[in-house]
Amino acid sequence: MTEKDLRWNAFIDDVCFRDRDTLSDIQKNAVLCFCYDAEMNSGGYCGFIDCYPDIEAEEMNAAIRTVGYPEIADNYMKAVNEGEKDDWVETDTAYYNFSPSLSDCLEAYVETHKDVIFN
Repeated sequence: MTEKDLRWNAFIDDVCFRDRDTLSDIQKNAVLCFCYDAEMNSGGYCGFIDCYPDIEAEEMNAAIRTVGYPEIADNYMKAVNEGEKDDWVETDTAYYNFSPSLSDCLEAYVETHKDVIFN
């Protein structure tokens, strides 16, 4: 494994399991995006909101934008505001078609901010 792979695994195994109240803004943005991406790939928006009902929409929107993906942030806000009309089919489908993925952008964000992420 490369050093980058080891850092990514450490991010998932350590940082993502910390109490969100103890995280810096950079760490929190990364963890929020990781949670969103993981649930979107597992159960779609409905699964995300079931698992993380306490995450405020504006906080998640800002985190996705900060990680560097305004199109996914726009899609997220569409899911929040309009997705229930079709059981999130349109917004979930759009999410799966984004390229690069949010995970790809998140990995780059973690690498760019590794000195803060692993603090």
